[in-house]
Amino acid sequence: MSSNFRDAGGQRGAALIVALVVVLLVVLLATRLSSDYLVLFRTVENQSELQQARAYLRGAELVAEQALLRDLQRSGDIDSALEPWAQRASLPLPEGIMSACLADLQGRLNLNDLGAPDGEMSAAQKRFVRLLQVVDTTLDSVAATTLANAVFDWLDADDTQRYPGGAEAIDYGRLPQPYRAANQAFASVSELRLVQGFDGALVAALTPHLSVWGNGNLNINTLDAQLSPRATSATNAGLAPDAGPVMLRILNAPDSLLPLSIEGARLLASARGERGLFENLDVFAAPPFDVQQWDLDGIAMNSAYFELTAVMQTGSRSHVMQSVLRRAVLPSGVPEVTVVSRRHAGAQQGGSSCAAALP
Repeated sequence: MSSNFRDAGGQRGAALIVALVVVLLVVLLATRLSSDYLVLFRTVENQSELQQARAYLRGAELVAEQALLRDLQRSGDIDSALEPWAQRASLPLPEGIMSACLADLQGRLNLNDLGAPDGEMSAAQKRFVRLLQVVDTTLDSVAATTLANAVFDWLDADDTQRYPGGAEAIDYGRLPQPYRAANQAFASVSELRLVQGFDGALVAALTPHLSVWGNGNLNINTLDAQLSPRATSATNAGLAPDAGPVMLRILNAPDSLLPLSIEGARLLASARGERGLFENLDVFAAPPFDVQQWDLDGIAMNSAYFELTAVMQTGSRSHVMQSVLRRAVLPSGVPEVTVVSRRHAGAQQGGSSCAAALP
């Protein structure tokens, strides 16, 4: 009798252990399923937010295209930074805040215009030498030319080193981690970091004033656009407050590699008047600018390439897209705007705006 009792107790104990093991397995499985569900839910939520943000960003791109077309119909062959297309826009939406900025890429110096053959410098090459001296005041014209020649060699198709300071495949091949000169057009401004003599600080100072897009012209109406009469400061990003206009200083006489003086550049900026533009280039032949010759090769008053920076702020994350838009009039006379480049920066933690995302 006592033996049967002990057997029954042992069976109940084993059953209890089995039950506890089953409960433990169920809890572990439920926890795992719950964790997997939360990961799946968050992934789907993120994908949904990303798709929604990209839809809004593409919408901003369409609005920018229409703004550029309307501007062409309204103002014709003159573009300035005081026109509606150039004004930053912000729009509250149910999902967050959309902000967008259009920048004139022809208010910047195009790196890919610097590839003229060795010999007499082109107007664009001279302007790059002057720009180097403006953003780095420790450089004189000889030191700036030395740096610039490495850029010109990076672009040209030959392996002949320019003097002074050029660099070709043999120079880059001696580096601890060797590579070759591109010998072709720049794909991005950041590629400058690979060119001999260009460190991060110098590239960062140059970046707001450079582009890899354009039609060979600089729009004098959008050079240093922040210095229009409506602006309150002459300070440029990464430069001292007394640096004055940067891009206007790269204009000068054809035979000079020195930048225009700060006073001369400010005088040019003020000559654009309340409308912030020159309607023609006759101003350079009239007082007070007629005291010297001016190299006006490639100087225009309109633009074809623009950069849209659009930011969709949703909660604690920002979705950024940058697009390059080309505006042209077809042979048939019909104007069009096409997207020639588009880059999504993805989701970034923290607040942002189109202004913060600009170079």
